[in-house]
Amino acid sequence: MIKTILSIEDDSVTQMLNRIELEDSHFCEHLEEAWNGEVAIKYFEDLKKEEDGLLHVPEIILLDLNMPVMDGWEFLELFQVRYPEFAEKTKIFILSSSINPSDREKANSEQLVAGFLSKPLDEFELKILKNACITL
Repeated sequence: MIKTILSIEDDSVTQMLNRIELEDSHFCEHLEEAWNGEVAIKYFEDLKKEEDGLLHVPEIILLDLNMPVMDGWEFLELFQVRYPEFAEKTKIFILSSSINPSDREKANSEQLVAGFLSKPLDEFELKILKNACITL
């Protein structure tokens, strides 16, 4: 079982639906939520300050692309630069409603991105996520 997932999503309905799906499936022990990329960066800043922060890094990040303040692409870029030690220990999945093919292409070209899923999480998307995380 996955210990921790960080969901970075600005839409409260999507956050709620994702939470329900993850809890009902018992996919993870803890679900952390950030409402945009900036809040997520603060989350990792706080982890970095902890003596045992590396032990608490989420195994999975579910990342929305289109958010105010700091979008998913900006978060991804900053995360790679500031937190390489955390990036090594987590898998990032884009979780987006984008139908723009360039978003999927860009996600596939990003080394840190493990997959591109459609939001909100449902049984089908969760199965894809489970299969991708078999090695965790």
